[in-house]
Amino acid sequence: MKILSVLEEGKLSGPQIYLANLVSGYDKSDDIDNVIIFPIANSERFKDLITYRSIEYVRLPITRITKEILVALRYILAFWLEIVILRNQFKKQKPDLVYVAGGSWQFKGVIAAKLASFPVIWHLNDTGMPRFIRFVFGFLSKYSDGFVFASERSKSYYGPLIRSYGPQFVIPSSVDTEWFNPNLDFSLVIKKARVDACLDHIVIGMVANISRVKGLETFIRMAAEANVNQKNLKFVVVGPIFPNQQNYYDSLCDLASELGVTNIEFVGGHEDVRPLLKRFDIYVCSSNAESSPISVWEAMAMELPIVSTDVGDVPLYVKEGKTGYIVPVGDHEALAGFVCKLSADEALRERLGKSGRVKVSEELDIKACVEKHLEAYHTVLGEN
Repeated sequence: MKILSVLEEGKLSGPQIYLANLVSGYDKSDDIDNVIIFPIANSERFKDLITYRSIEYVRLPITRITKEILVALRYILAFWLEIVILRNQFKKQKPDLVYVAGGSWQFKGVIAAKLASFPVIWHLNDTGMPRFIRFVFGFLSKYSDGFVFASERSKSYYGPLIRSYGPQFVIPSSVDTEWFNPNLDFSLVIKKARVDACLDHIVIGMVANISRVKGLETFIRMAAEANVNQKNLKFVVVGPIFPNQQNYYDSLCDLASELGVTNIEFVGGHEDVRPLLKRFDIYVCSSNAESSPISVWEAMAMELPIVSTDVGDVPLYVKEGKTGYIVPVGDHEALAGFVCKLSADEALRERLGKSGRVKVSEELDIKACVEKHLEAYHTVLGEN
């Protein structure tokens, strides 16, 4: 079976990691030939990742939706030309199925697949889009032959908009628990991760793009609150700062300075986040919206206790007092309270962390994700 997976965003983040995990998780016995198609722009890190994993790919001049004026103008002007480019690539590749990954705004792959007369599955991985995007998605949904939702919340969010009778599947993002394993030896790379300077501190960290949806203001306010009640804390944010995020990053630095949070560090993007997760004592997700956040599942696989806002399907896996704690979105005081509780109790951190790894290994391992996708492919193709 040949699958063409399409992404309209090349910047390395959750959807790109999700797709790389999925494709690299196929076993030879699955007999899947999967090619990933993605934009040339902003995609070097993603290209490096899938090249390292020996995944076949094609890069095309596809423009993403954005608030950047010049890029947005190109998106509008080149919309139909890029659909033709995709359609021609589909005709050249002759897939059995097109898999449009990355969310409800990925319109071009769906249209191009229908123009090329190939069946298509649409992957939906968020819980918050502007009204116009949802309107266009609702209209185009009738052209999709099936849907994969990254979470139950994504299904609840998009389900009422769908005009297709195609099958629907809920398949959470996966994590390679053999790769994200706290028992591996990270001694050779840990200094490169710049975490060795925090040895006398409790390290509270998160892995996230510097984006407003990640609730980084809440994270900083949580740090300020926790500093009042607990000493020897260190807060770390791991994630690249892209040019269009610089102003937002500057505002976060101003907020930290205003609140007197001097023990926070933005360490930038890292090709391998495992050494940092290994050094973290607590993982915090302060997001305003998520669906199935890979970064949280990776932290759980590394035996970290989780303190998270109530976003996406996180509460299905982060159980109160068993694998972590859940607080309302934006509640920095509640986040700080649980961070302080965990900071003061090493035994509790260890117990929750070990339980979290068991939970992820049983329910979110890459093997389960692959099996569910294979079921979806065969169902849409009428092979079940």
